[in-house]
Amino acid sequence: MEQAVERVFKKEILLNAASQFGITVDEKPLGDFENYIFKGYTKDGIPKVLRLTHSSHRLKEEIEAELMFVKFVSENDANVAGSLVSLHGNLVEEHIASDGTSFFASMFEFAEGKLVDRMNPNEWNDDLMYAWGKTIGKLHALTVNYPKTTNREHLSENAYVNGILKHEELGLYTKRLMEEIQGYERKDDSYGLIHSDLHFQNFFINEEGKITAFDFDDLHYNYFISDIAIVLYYSAWVSKDSIEEKSQFARKQLEVFKKGYETEFLLEDEWYNRISAFLKLRDHTVFYVLTMKYEGEDKTQRIIELCEEIRQRIISDKAIIEI
Repeated sequence: MEQAVERVFKKEILLNAASQFGITVDEKPLGDFENYIFKGYTKDGIPKVLRLTHSSHRLKEEIEAELMFVKFVSENDANVAGSLVSLHGNLVEEHIASDGTSFFASMFEFAEGKLVDRMNPNEWNDDLMYAWGKTIGKLHALTVNYPKTTNREHLSENAYVNGILKHEELGLYTKRLMEEIQGYERKDDSYGLIHSDLHFQNFFINEEGKITAFDFDDLHYNYFISDIAIVLYYSAWVSKDSIEEKSQFARKQLEVFKKGYETEFLLEDEWYNRISAFLKLRDHTVFYVLTMKYEGEDKTQRIIELCEEIRQRIISDKAIIEI
């Protein structure tokens, strides 16, 4: 979390937010990268997730649009951790910080299960890839007819994309890539509101193999194929295998993922030929995030190495894997 936000986030804000949603809360956050995430409990001991978002990250209207979408897909049988209302019946409660900025509180169901263990073949297997595809396919099927909103940005408005476009060295490469992507047709059956970050750290899986997706903070209008590219990107990102081995795994992963996906939604085959463009774009935005979030002493040797690996791929116009 940015230092300016950390300075004004006080315990009082957390406790007041928890009270408004009728829960008690663990004061140690589960996460604090772009939002503060806390585990809380109802009077009956049922776990919930309390999220606090600073106004520098999202506007209230943007958060409400996200939560309304999550509520909609949850009520239509998508496997997601649903959004919940406060004791006042609001999806979002605002808390003013000492500097006049705001923290917006929201609450979600606590997903059943746990994070998948990539090193466990009993979890990281074809059954998971099929279920993963089915989960994203269901979300895409539901977003096709979801009412349009002006309160979630389009890909071209994304702050990370526009940030890297201004990069002295790499901006030109981003510009060329975005020109290619923006040349793709926008139709309701291939472009709409998508999760955009449903990698293996953003869902839990239970003992029966059911996935529950969460963290829709990056919900925005984009091509559906981007959601699929993200699955492949982060599966490769954490692998220590060679590029050839990672690419071979990704092709197999996509084959099984697609079978699950197509039980819920059909995407025209031409889109699968465009996956590489979205793999490349994720490199551009990840590079920007890493250089923005980690500066000076916070930039570890590993972050420096990652940035250089990504930079080399960008200037050579290569994706993290070959599909």
